[in-house]
Amino acid sequence: MTEEPQPTLEQVTAEIITSGSIRQEEVCARLGIGEDVLEVCLRWEIIQPPEPDPHGTVFFPEDALHRLGRGLRLHRDLGINWPGVSVALELLDRIEELEQQIHNLSNE
Repeated sequence: MTEEPQPTLEQVTAEIITSGSIRQEEVCARLGIGEDVLEVCLRWEIIQPPEPDPHGTVFFPEDALHRLGRGLRLHRDLGINWPGVSVALELLDRIEELEQQIHNLSNE
């Protein structure tokens, strides 16, 4: 009679991540940038620096990924320097706000 091998148990650790939050490493991987570029974007306030969690892990909100992607495209495709990217994104945000206000007013 042959004895069947018993399956081994592995311990798995899971982290609870707040919905809509992305780790710093994931942001860099998704956008194909290094942490140095991310630091430049934080310095020029392309996105706001998030506070680390109690364990020191940095999580960015999902919308920061979209904004950072827009900023990277302005920098790469149009050759705009980082201070210019910051200003351009602020202006684009303001335009979107005004368009939303116009839309809301037209639906009243």
